[in-house]
Amino acid sequence: MKLIKLFLSAIVAWTIGIAFICATLYFSNGGVDFTLTDVMGFGVMAVVASGLLMLVLYLPSLYWLKRRRGSVRPRTGFMLLTGLVCNLPVFIVLVLLINRKMVLSEALGFMLTFAIIGCAFGFGFTMVHRTPETGIRDVQNRYLP
Repeated sequence: MKLIKLFLSAIVAWTIGIAFICATLYFSNGGVDFTLTDVMGFGVMAVVASGLLMLVLYLPSLYWLKRRRGSVRPRTGFMLLTGLVCNLPVFIVLVLLINRKMVLSEALGFMLTFAIIGCAFGFGFTMVHRTPETGIRDVQNRYLP
């Protein structure tokens, strides 16, 4: 069940990321050059790359932090981990591509998109793995009376 919830969390994160891409493309030119081709190009690249990041980088680091802390509280640590720390390699690659393969505005757009997707996925992870406020769990994840 948690796998399905994590997948739904990824879909919500991708939706938020694509909405950010759409808003950026629309408001950057006043809605003049807002085409479906641009949205699909940026959106597909962001979804595929962030999907790989979720599997390879986000999930292992989130489970590591959860195991190290013992819970998913406070949530901001998990959001910062996936939004900033796990995206550092992506940020470095995008900075190196500025004025070589892409312009500054595209690189910043991708950086913000990955940061937003990472934060949303980290928040979704904390929502999936939260424990009820009442009741104490023992080692075998059962509630104690």
